[in-house]
Amino acid sequence: MSALFFFMLFCVMTADGLMVFLTPVLVYQLTGSIEYSGLSYALWWLPRILIIPFTGKYIDRLGVRPISVSSDLIKSAGCLFLAFGSFSSGLSVAVAFGIVGSIISIGNSQTVISFEKLVSTLSRTKEHHANLISRMDFFGMVAGPLIGIALIDYGYRLLLVVPCILYAANALFFILKKKELRDTRLSTSDAPASSSHTEGGFKQNFKIIFLSPVLLLCISLAAGNNMFDGLVESSGTALIDRVMGLHIKYFGLIDVAAGVCGVAGTYLYGSLNALMSRKTMLFFAVITITVSSLLMLAYPSLFPVFVGGYALSITGKVFTGNICRMIRIETINPSNFAGASSLIVLFNQSVLPVIGMIIYFSGDSTRPVYFFMLVSVIISFTAGMILCRQSLSEAKRPETSGVI
Repeated sequence: MSALFFFMLFCVMTADGLMVFLTPVLVYQLTGSIEYSGLSYALWWLPRILIIPFTGKYIDRLGVRPISVSSDLIKSAGCLFLAFGSFSSGLSVAVAFGIVGSIISIGNSQTVISFEKLVSTLSRTKEHHANLISRMDFFGMVAGPLIGIALIDYGYRLLLVVPCILYAANALFFILKKKELRDTRLSTSDAPASSSHTEGGFKQNFKIIFLSPVLLLCISLAAGNNMFDGLVESSGTALIDRVMGLHIKYFGLIDVAAGVCGVAGTYLYGSLNALMSRKTMLFFAVITITVSSLLMLAYPSLFPVFVGGYALSITGKVFTGNICRMIRIETINPSNFAGASSLIVLFNQSVLPVIGMIIYFSGDSTRPVYFFMLVSVIISFTAGMILCRQSLSEAKRPETSGVI
């Protein structure tokens, strides 16, 4: 896999990171309401939960290229709608940004699953390239909010044009890469696989997941992590405004700090992978996530502690995310990978729309936010410790790769 693929992945992740920053900030700025922020977040995630399984199924069936082109063009159109549309009420703002946000989040999952599919089928250095996916994701988490912080004072309508351009550029890239991606799809279909794995149906994918205790534990761990991150993303702006007494644009610093630590985590993971067992890395990652998250809850009014704790927890989540990704790549047959992996993503993130609706119906209070943060920490810690006790097979050490 060439470096150009990962550069384009960085561009898409930057656009996604910018939209993740803009959506809660603009909804809260335009409505001043925690309830509408929660509603927007629920709308952001609920369609994703329903559509992701079909996304993975059609990636397996049609290949990466047509799905990627369609996804990026739709995301680009959604950004243009927000940039040039006019909204008459707080409800219309929440609904509009929530629906477009759902398109962005579905596209984000499609992008990650597509690249995991490419790594599963093409890469000779799977662990290295799986780590690169995480690295580009976190680089985007840094670059996107920084662009938002720098340009938001010029008006959000102009700022929304930036992700529109990045999505369109990635669609053009996949259009021009027709030969390479056609060959990729054909080589995938020619790969040896049993008939039971090539059915591509939901029944077979469910069977793959639920007959694997390790995959189920990975889902529980990821769900706890996503629940905590979702609470920060959906309510962080309100917490900064009401609990910490700061301007809402400082919400972007949370994503930037988390992104920086995420990038550092990918380099640290690459270094420690050759020195430590997977189980040992998982143990220290779970402890890091738990301790840093509890610090955030112990000192909720201190912005440096909140930012630092969240950023440190992201470092641990890089390790848990990479380990769970490698378990998927090693466990699931390549010919059935995208379909089964998309179901895993669905289960990982199914908690997010529920959290958004709970915040919406809980009233204009920050107390439920902190309560569910604590619940998410307990879920992550429990699942992570049980997973550490399982016999995690060691992946083959990655060979030296030209993509760094």
